Amino acid sequence: MIRRKGFSLALLLLAGAATVFAQIPDKFTNLRVLPKDTPKAELQSTMRTFAFALNVRCPYCHVEKQDKTIDFAADDKDAKKTARVMMQMVTTINHDYIATIGKPSPVHVECVTCHHGITQPRPLNRVLAETIGTQGIAAGLNLYHDLRSKYYGTGAYDFSEVPLNQLTESLLSGKKNKEAVAIMEMNFASNNPQSIWAYHMLAMAHQANGELEKAKEDYRKVFELHPDDTWAKQQLDSLSAAH
Repeated sequence: MIRRKGFSLALLLLAGAATVFAQIPDKFTNLRVLPKDTPKAELQSTMRTFAFALNVRCPYCHVEKQDKTIDFAADDKDAKKTARVMMQMVTTINHDYIATIGKPSPVHVECVTCHHGITQPRPLNRVLAETIGTQGIAAGLNLYHDLRSKYYGTGAYDFSEVPLNQLTESLLSGKKNKEAVAIMEMNFASNNPQSIWAYHMLAMAHQANGELEKAKEDYRKVFELHPDDTWAKQQLDSLSAAH
């Protein structure tokens, strides 16, 4: 299903791009970062790379007039100004840093390296943390499911256990124990993680939230899966002795 969505999106982008690219002039009057003598075909290829990396179309950066034609030379949009800065940044990273590593075929940074089909690339745990902080845990859980439904399999976000474990650590550190439990229970429901880290976070969240029987069961599961985890055994013994 994800592949079909991606294929359909690609067809739409290609169809729209064909119409817009037909408007691209043969001579360019406002190239600030790219060489002023950049061939038309090369510029088209570069712009298509940007469009697919961010999952946008030309009007995202360029001014679209009322008649639907594009004013490519205009600098009215902040997105275009930002794009120039990003192009300079990528060039600097590749030329001044990666090129000095000394590897014969170093991997170069591109727009897609960070963007993966979204305009503002951010780690999932940061996105969720901001929503939880401003709108509450219910909004955070809903956002996770919405993003997972829309982007799972695209690479836009990491939907593995890792960002949710990281978010739980942050929530526990901020004494947001109920929120931490909700995130870890959602993590297990969505990802069924089997790592020591995930079970530790689930147990610690339950324990911090006063759900001690659940915490003991979590530690038992850790010890069952990983008999060499002496820390989990110590926590289980401690909880069992106290209660």
